[in-house]
Amino acid sequence: MTSPKGTTRVLASSALCVSLLLSGSPAVAATPPGGTLTIAVGSGPTTLDPSTGEAANEAFFTIAYDSLISFGPDGTYQPGLATSWKWIGSDFKTIEFQLRKGVKFSDGSSFDAKAVKGWLDLQMKNKSPVANNLGTKAVQVTSPYTVRLTMADANPLALLFLSRSWLSGVIPCPKAAANPALLKTATCGAGPYVLDPKQTVTGDTYTYVANPNYWNPARVQWRKVILKVIANPQAALDAVRAGQVQVTGPAQPSLLPSALAAGLKSVGVPLNVASLDVLDKGGTLVPALKDVRVRQALNYAVDRQALSAALGGGQGGPVSTQFLQGSDGFDASLNSYYTYDVAKAKQLLADAGYPQGFELTILSTPLAGLDTMAQAVAGYWQAIGVKAKLDTKPAVADFFAGLTSGKYPVSVAGLGATTPTLVAWNCCFRPGAVWTPDKTAVPELEALIRKLRATDPTKTAPVAKQINSYLTKNAWYVPVYSNNLNYVYDPKKVIMPTPSGAQPVVNLVDIKPVQ
Repeated sequence: MTSPKGTTRVLASSALCVSLLLSGSPAVAATPPGGTLTIAVGSGPTTLDPSTGEAANEAFFTIAYDSLISFGPDGTYQPGLATSWKWIGSDFKTIEFQLRKGVKFSDGSSFDAKAVKGWLDLQMKNKSPVANNLGTKAVQVTSPYTVRLTMADANPLALLFLSRSWLSGVIPCPKAAANPALLKTATCGAGPYVLDPKQTVTGDTYTYVANPNYWNPARVQWRKVILKVIANPQAALDAVRAGQVQVTGPAQPSLLPSALAAGLKSVGVPLNVASLDVLDKGGTLVPALKDVRVRQALNYAVDRQALSAALGGGQGGPVSTQFLQGSDGFDASLNSYYTYDVAKAKQLLADAGYPQGFELTILSTPLAGLDTMAQAVAGYWQAIGVKAKLDTKPAVADFFAGLTSGKYPVSVAGLGATTPTLVAWNCCFRPGAVWTPDKTAVPELEALIRKLRATDPTKTAPVAKQINSYLTKNAWYVPVYSNNLNYVYDPKKVIMPTPSGAQPVVNLVDIKPVQ
């Protein structure tokens, strides 16, 4: 692997041997129908270790790793590396898996119950995000291809966390479990592709080649898949038009009309909410933000209808909540809770003791046009005396570092829940999560979450809607408009899978060549 400037990274001979072992043999048993698929992505990962659980980097992980469970576009659980499973008891704490036989990792080692336990035990010990999703308490091998997973608390959505998008069911090879540092710059999974370090430039180009040991060779559609980092959304679309890449996503909504006019096509479904995330609800950096009236004023000051029309690319719509249709927490009565009312916003600020407003800094990123949205919101806030300055981080790694730095009171966010509320809570809304760095527990919310964990997943709506109500009325966020997750592609080169509300993020492995 080379640096972004192309200089060869100096490695000890032992490390080179490890790299070759992880990459596997270059020869493949069958030739895939497609040649090279190049996909433009907005940023590169800081590490290739899937235990980080970072959904923004999911494409870099799941192309090399199959998960234990597959979650289909229709919302059903399907076999992956586990061929079957069953809950033990009725408390949603223990699941037993039967594993697929005859599977090998990309380095040629065997996939079995011992390998699964080794990785899950490591994550439990490290308290990694993928382990925290599950709340892992114990992993037991009951036969060479049977594993029993026990969680500390009821987790009725464990199967979802064990699927592709949440990475808890991704299992690297035993060599990587013994030395996880290997996964910073290499892959070693039981997926259809394996990273080729010789053709990879860190932060710029990530090249994956067909895994010669993959258990399902018919699924390998390309001899090579390249993830090309292009931070600028317009530049990414230009690269598709020029034939340099075949697919890009997420595409900025406001740029879609010109892309479609150029003969490209788009697929996408509602996924997230362009919004501002109030990180400093405790008022440590900006004391005014501790007052709920101030946070509500920031919401009333924004003309969501106008911003949705100007920036939403004709998709989505204005929203006052993070919960979109399809989520168990969706409540239509909350969708327009904050109307555009400058006078009310000013009155709330005055009532809170800030009639002249205050100043704050917004952590921003150009990804998906969030910086453009933030600039527009800052203009609306100026009208009520709140002076907002943007600190934009072009590199997503720098942006996420800023989220956890404790230096920013407000951040842009592309959150929004179309998934079950418990999933959104674990990843984003929970105190201490990356999007909610203030670890102060909220007893009212904690009680609702405990109730949600013990509820049949098909009957969660009444409790989930109460969580939506609390977050919306207490103005933890300033939602602006809903966004589709859009992929733009060249229809002459590729056939794109159809995303769904249950599975809005396209699995890159399912992109096929036009024959």
